[in-house]
Amino acid sequence: MTAAELRTSRQADGQGMRPSATGEDGGPLFSALVKASAVCCALPERVSRWMAGALGLLVAHAWRHERERWRETIDRIYHRCRRPPPQPVETIIEQGFLHFALVIAEVLRFPAMTGEEFQARVTFEGLEHLRAALAGGRGVVLAVPHLGNWELLGGAIAHAGFPLHSFYMAQKEDDLGRALDHFRQFTRIVLHDRDRGLVGALKALKQGAILGMMPDQDGGNHGVFLDFLGHWVSVPAGPANWSLKTGAAVVPLYSWRCGHTGRFRARFLPALPAETTGPMEERVISRTRRLVAWMEEVILALPHQYLWFYDRFKPRHHQHLARLKKAGVPMRGGGACLGLLPGEAGS
Repeated sequence: MTAAELRTSRQADGQGMRPSATGEDGGPLFSALVKASAVCCALPERVSRWMAGALGLLVAHAWRHERERWRETIDRIYHRCRRPPPQPVETIIEQGFLHFALVIAEVLRFPAMTGEEFQARVTFEGLEHLRAALAGGRGVVLAVPHLGNWELLGGAIAHAGFPLHSFYMAQKEDDLGRALDHFRQFTRIVLHDRDRGLVGALKALKQGAILGMMPDQDGGNHGVFLDFLGHWVSVPAGPANWSLKTGAAVVPLYSWRCGHTGRFRARFLPALPAETTGPMEERVISRTRRLVAWMEEVILALPHQYLWFYDRFKPRHHQHLARLKKAGVPMRGGGACLGLLPGEAGS
């Protein structure tokens, strides 16, 4: 299926993306990325990968402010988690810049890749866990952290014939977001606008499809507040909420690069255990804590492939946290709380 056919096949419930192949509705960064993609697709892959790797190492040494932020964050996390990093921090930083330069080159090549190529790049482990969860007939929430190459991973799953759905944010995108949406058109993932397409995504899940969610990003005021990698932050309540309300299984999944190659391994874990007793709020928190504990382990094991470019641990939600504290919502002390004020309903 071509990109044009993919765009025209989206439903009116908020699925789909802006027609962006020409760059007419994008800014300078968007246009530059589309042009870079054309060059990347025209070059032999080994040449484009070499160029990307060299540029990544150059940026790693030139972008001193970002290196220092990474260094402080990684040092702080391993200190608070009371374990040594698997490599020297400077090596993690250099390998991280190199890894994401290669990720960018891989995404830029999406327009030239066939479905067979998407599948050949990723070797799946534990696929029986996904199939067992799908056999339940109530859909699967696929929980994927920003580790490895999650864009390529999604394309490999969708091109393998699995009914994979996910979200994009039409109302909050900049040029980079529009560019990502443009390249996601080639993955066969069915995309839903996170603001206007919730009904379509929920319908797909109830019909037994897979809904991909990223549980390591900021969860906003109504997320679950807990300790994540030694920091009190909000993480999305969505994976727990949606799965508990629909009966969908939650299957954790992560990918990692094999050396410096363009090949990845992806591991599906068994579905999270059922949460059948207690109030809904407690079950949402319990399921979210299970996800967070798992994500902490894989991130700490593979820090050179985690998305440190996103300042995940920047202090946020000060005013909302103050209102929660004033309302008597218990916080910290190794615990967790759902970021709803008394009387508010969850979604």
